[in-house]
Amino acid sequence: MVVESTNDLARAAALRGEPEGLVVTAEEQLAGRGRFGRKWIVPRGTSLQISVLLRPPLAPLAASRVIRMAALATHETLVNYLHLAPTLKWPNDVLLDGRKCAGILIESGVRGDTLEYVILGIGLNVNYTMRVYPELAPHATTLQDVVGHEIDRSGLENALLAELNRLYRDLLYGDDLLDKYRARLGMLGKPIQVATVNGILRGTAQGVTDDGALVIAADALTTRVYAGDVTVLKEPLKIAN
Repeated sequence: MVVESTNDLARAAALRGEPEGLVVTAEEQLAGRGRFGRKWIVPRGTSLQISVLLRPPLAPLAASRVIRMAALATHETLVNYLHLAPTLKWPNDVLLDGRKCAGILIESGVRGDTLEYVILGIGLNVNYTMRVYPELAPHATTLQDVVGHEIDRSGLENALLAELNRLYRDLLYGDDLLDKYRARLGMLGKPIQVATVNGILRGTAQGVTDDGALVIAADALTTRVYAGDVTVLKEPLKIAN
């Protein structure tokens, strides 16, 4: 199926009152997007492009737990199904060999103090080579590039949905998944640069708070960032005297 956006279709279903658990997939998205409205385009019929409608009984400020859940589910799928060694990068990227192979986007509907629905979008680069996008190759990769052969997309999708179901159940039973998420972040303790709407911050990635903020330490001060693009720096930070 070719669609404009799986997230848009799932949102329309949410507004019609469809129950949670609806899964929308596509062979190609013409208007797929990531964070900050960036385009997410992959060759037709190569990858996983999934949106799931959820109605978690959470406060709107706790919606970041759904991002953690999806990042963990994607991570665990790559570990258990393909025996790979991914890491996570705050807030929503899954990396292999330091390059992005999957991204997560949530879009929510809020009424007053109620989180009416969450649309969870996951894009996972699977059966193509990043050589077709040489400008992205230094920063992104595909499963085929990593393992050296094509992957059974149907089996991979089923494994991912099973992990989502398992972790969503844990979330509903009160596990905020924060400790599991922190343990899989590959950037903690490392020098980073974060591009935010207010400028560039540099410091050491210290942790993640319950409400999803990245804690950055620099010159004996700590800062919390709720949105931004992280780059792990190769050179250690220079400490001001």
